[in-house]
Amino acid sequence: MTQDVAIACQGISKRFPLSHNTNVWRSAFGKVDGPVFEALKDVSFSVPKGQFVGVLGKNGAGKSTLLRVLGGVYSADKGQVTLEGILSGLYELGLVAHPELTGRAYAERLLTIQGFSRKRRDEMIADALEFSELGARFDDPVFTYSAGMAARLFFSVATAGDYEVYLIDEVLSVGDQNFQSKCWRRLRDRVSKGASGILVTHDWSAILRLCETTHVLEAGQIVFSGPSEKAVRYYLYGPDSKGTYERGIAHFIGEPEFPETVEQGDPFCLRVKAEIQVDQPMFFTVAVERLQPGFGWETSMMTRKPVALTDRKGVYDVSVNWDHMALASGEYRVALGLMAQDKETTGRYITCDARTWLNGDKAAFRVAGQAAELALPAQWSLEPFAQQAPPVERIT
Repeated sequence: MTQDVAIACQGISKRFPLSHNTNVWRSAFGKVDGPVFEALKDVSFSVPKGQFVGVLGKNGAGKSTLLRVLGGVYSADKGQVTLEGILSGLYELGLVAHPELTGRAYAERLLTIQGFSRKRRDEMIADALEFSELGARFDDPVFTYSAGMAARLFFSVATAGDYEVYLIDEVLSVGDQNFQSKCWRRLRDRVSKGASGILVTHDWSAILRLCETTHVLEAGQIVFSGPSEKAVRYYLYGPDSKGTYERGIAHFIGEPEFPETVEQGDPFCLRVKAEIQVDQPMFFTVAVERLQPGFGWETSMMTRKPVALTDRKGVYDVSVNWDHMALASGEYRVALGLMAQDKETTGRYITCDARTWLNGDKAAFRVAGQAAELALPAQWSLEPFAQQAPPVERIT
């Protein structure tokens, strides 16, 4: 294991017996008789120091089993795991909790088991008390807590210290929205101080908020590894990385046209061609999004609702114009959509075609300038179409 790697697993495989008659002791030592379930099959990857790596997978893909093998809860049948640094596992929240224990006693027990000194435990318990926002309830028995209060206690204690390695399993939805934001800020703070870790989840937006690199797990095997943006596309749409849309109604022709770089305060114009294939009302949406690995995906500008374009088939030029670019400097993505309304369901829109980063489209531009020059509000307009051209043959 090199000095720059915090976690390394090589050829990890894990099986579970399916027979109720299997000898428990033989099974504990990896000698499984009869039918088995292969939860993990030859899984290999590493986590660089100072980074979080994501593992995306649907229920039953083997995500939780993988974390438990990495954390030492399960032993691997094959392969080797190496970790460097003090470990905190957020996959067994409340593992040492007894409902009769108070929140303080639970924290004391967990931190004692982890080997922290008396002085360090006192500091960490004080931190957990403040972060959990439990107040006087911190000294009440855990069985009197609501589910949200218990989750806040367990997360706060598990992240109270400056651990070097974190193993996280679907636990970032604890508490209300305000507390969830605190959880994300705490984890980002740990990363900024050099912590490393693994986040396993089926929530792709959580992956984008924390991880630069992600692996997609299916049936216990890694089927894709790469930048989180590409891993999310693979997870959502498979190898073709394209969404499924209602075909034969409308579609974009070619890619949108706009400048690669725009200065703050300057006008910005985007143009794209669209073919409407049927005589029915069609709508257009546009959004400007920012995708920052390790920080997440956010929408910076968007239409409040789909904009009506036309109800006649043909080929159209659609223009979006900002008279004043008021976004902070950085890289942005353009997301465009063509939509029709479901005739049977009032108000429901059907996506006919889209240009987004989730589809692998490279519709990106850069805003240049200093944040101090930012001037709001921005004024922008959408021209539904320029001049209707004769209908063209359908492009497939």
